[in-house]
Amino acid sequence: MVTITLKEILEKRGKSMYQLSKDTGIRPNTVGQWVNSPGTVKSITVDTLDRFCEALDCEIEDIIKHKKDALD
Repeated sequence: MVTITLKEILEKRGKSMYQLSKDTGIRPNTVGQWVNSPGTVKSITVDTLDRFCEALDCEIEDIIKHKKDALD
């Protein structure tokens, strides 16, 4: 399972979604989807990840987590 932890990173960095949108040039609706409804994000571009990482001074692994599903 893939989880997006952008909300937690924004909180740690003391940044708002609006500020992240301004810093990255990524539409506010897109940032909002990543923060408020991460389960609805269907595609992720390398460019978007790069912009988030640059603006937040973090690594991709800080934004996206992968956990293997337990086998029954």
